[in-house]
Amino acid sequence: MKKTLLLLLVAALAIANHSCDKCKDIECFSPPPTFSFQLLDKDSGEDLVANGSFEAEQVKVFDLANNKVHSMLVSPSTDSTAYFFIDQEIGWETGDENASFELRLNDSTVFPFTYLTLKKNEDCCTSFELKEFEMEGVEQSLMPQQGVFQLRF
Repeated sequence: MKKTLLLLLVAALAIANHSCDKCKDIECFSPPPTFSFQLLDKDSGEDLVANGSFEAEQVKVFDLANNKVHSMLVSPSTDSTAYFFIDQEIGWETGDENASFELRLNDSTVFPFTYLTLKKNEDCCTSFELKEFEMEGVEQSLMPQQGVFQLRF
């Protein structure tokens, strides 16, 4: 009798513990930040695609860890005086081993850069955070309202 009562108590506790999943009704997810950028002349401030220095089709982000080119969205301004590039693939594979990339502006102009994201799980939610962005030999600033990096060459 004691064994049966003990088994029932253990089963009841297991069922009660399983049904108390505090996260079961919470739906939240934040994807990693996109890498949005604009290419500018560091002296004149002109957009380097709009002025013809580079062609939008040739601008690529190359993922060194996975040996592949990311797909890019190109968004020209309404008057075509500015071109914005958006890499939505970057940041999904997190950690130091997935942080090395190259910005390829054409076949001969390549800039290595680091884009390190971290995956976080807090309060039932998964989110990603940009931990580090660094591109050697390039002046960079972030337009915080738009989330666009201005890269000055």
